[in-house]
Amino acid sequence: MQSLTIDIGGSTALFEIEVQGRTEQYKIATGEHFTVTQLNQQIMELEADYGLVDYQLGIAVPGLVRNHTLVSCKVSPKLNGLSLGQLTSKATHAVIHNDIDAGMLALCNAKNDCELLLMSGMGIGMSIAIKGQPFTGAAGVAGELGHCRVISESGEHSLEQLASGESIRIRGLKSPQELYRAGSYLGMGLAWTVNLFNPNRIWLAGPMMNNHDYYRGCLDSLKQLALTAPMSDVNIARVDDMETLVCRGLKVLLKQQS
Repeated sequence: MQSLTIDIGGSTALFEIEVQGRTEQYKIATGEHFTVTQLNQQIMELEADYGLVDYQLGIAVPGLVRNHTLVSCKVSPKLNGLSLGQLTSKATHAVIHNDIDAGMLALCNAKNDCELLLMSGMGIGMSIAIKGQPFTGAAGVAGELGHCRVISESGEHSLEQLASGESIRIRGLKSPQELYRAGSYLGMGLAWTVNLFNPNRIWLAGPMMNNHDYYRGCLDSLKQLALTAPMSDVNIARVDDMETLVCRGLKVLLKQQS
C-alpha cells in the first residue's frame, strides 16, 4: 500500500513517501506562517510526482489534536483548525495525529505495562503508553508535562520556561552549569511521572538531549528525586533515530487502522 506521512515541526516538515517498496524523503520549511493551503499544495505536488492514488495519508502536528482536528498549535498557529475535511488529497484513508503520540507508536511495546516518551526541543512534550497504546486522557491532553509549575529561586515558572530549548535560547544559557541546571528541572518533572506511573521504560528524545550537560542534569535529578521502588523498575533509553521517528509512528497508526 502506498503511503505519505508528514511530520510537521516548528521549523521544517518531513515528508516520507512509500511507493513500490521504496521510501523517499522530502523537506520544506514551515514556521509560524505555514498555512493549510501550503500543506495542500505540497501534498498535491507529491501526488503528481509519485503517482499517489488511493493511498494512505498520515499527518502529525505539534499541538492538541481531537478527532483528527488540530485544536491548538503554538509553533504553527495558521494550521489551527486543520481537519480531514480541509485536506485536498487523493488518499483513501487519512489521519491527523499529535506528533509525540505518533512517535510513541514507533517505540512502545505491548509487553510493557507503561512507557513514557519525553521530547525536549523548542518545547517539552510527553506521551504515555499503556500496554502498547498511547494514553491521551479524557480530553486528549494527557502528558502536558511542560505546563506543570515549578517553584525556583527566581519564582514560579512552568517547566517549559525553565528547561525547554526555546527558553534556553531566549535566556542565553550557555555555560555547562546553566545547561546542567536546566536539565535538572526536566529531571524533576520526570521524577513526578516515575512516582505517578511506575513505568517500565522512559524514552528520552529531542535535540536538547544531545547536550551532554543538559542530559546529565536531567538524569542526575531524576535519580535523586524519584522514589527508589518505582525508579528501580525503569529502563531509560535515548532515541537516536529521531528524524524519522514520527513518520514511522504514523505508518504504525495507518497500519492499525487499515
